[in-house]
Amino acid sequence: MNGGAQFKQKLREGRRVAVINADYPSSALVEFLGLPELAVDAVMLDTEQGSLDVHDVEEMARAARLTGLCVLVRLFSPEPWVIERLMLRGIDGIIVPRLDAGRQAREVVDCVHYCFPRDAESKVIVIQIESSKAHDDLDAFLAVDGIDVYFVGPVDLSKSMGFQGDYTVPQVDRAVSDILHRTNAAGRVAGMLVKPGDAEAWTARGVRLAYFHVNDWLRVGARSFPWAGEK
Repeated sequence: MNGGAQFKQKLREGRRVAVINADYPSSALVEFLGLPELAVDAVMLDTEQGSLDVHDVEEMARAARLTGLCVLVRLFSPEPWVIERLMLRGIDGIIVPRLDAGRQAREVVDCVHYCFPRDAESKVIVIQIESSKAHDDLDAFLAVDGIDVYFVGPVDLSKSMGFQGDYTVPQVDRAVSDILHRTNAAGRVAGMLVKPGDAEAWTARGVRLAYFHVNDWLRVGARSFPWAGEK
């Protein structure tokens, strides 16, 4: 069973999955993240906010396959030609930002089926809910079959609500809670950005996909080093 199939199987079984943003264009890093003792379920290759180009994606996806690690690419745009170009690089699935309406999510699913008419069901599709417009149209998003995870983008959601990215303010926290509650009530999988120390709290709120950055792992590891703080 390849990385994508294992990832989808865990979701079907109601288990939690950990997705880490590699943050750097490095095939060696991706291969390392696939070590079993690290317990990473998928690596995100970020073409939206990261510096990766198409060649980087192809090489890093090849490294992921060496260890059976699921590889997901966050798109820089949800346009069909972008989906097709990146999905044909040997990846297991996509994370799709910048959607405000459920009909756009249906178009993403249709595009994946166009690219892979025989095995589209084996591909992972993660949709980001990251704007007040997407929140308003959440029921339409949740009605789309073929989406594996609904990932809350808390920073962008906060910005769209006028709070400059602060997702700890009560208004944004209530919006996040509403999205998580309704996603779980619909029998769907919810995802969320986690930080060191708050993953279990998000699990208690219904999150089953935890997304974090390799940079955060480095900070946690650095703080645990015996010489931390010495200058």
